[in-house]
Amino acid sequence: MIETSDAASDKLQALLSVDLEDVDAGPSAGYCRTCRIWFAALAGADRSLAVRIREVLADGNEAKAEWLASALPPAPKPPL
Repeated sequence: MIETSDAASDKLQALLSVDLEDVDAGPSAGYCRTCRIWFAALAGADRSLAVRIREVLADGNEAKAEWLASALPPAPKPPL
């Protein structure tokens, strides 16, 4: 079972991991794939918000991105 988190920082990490590939078979194996599944399941306003957050991140405004991310549904919790 995938553990999820409602922390804005974990949601932001999930958004950052969507385009990455899992590179090892350690504790983080499958995390990026799980993030892609979570992102693909976002619909409507949540999807639009996630796209906007990625734009804000690309502009370098991490504080605003994290604030916006708090409105997204729970995301996969990053591995330790």
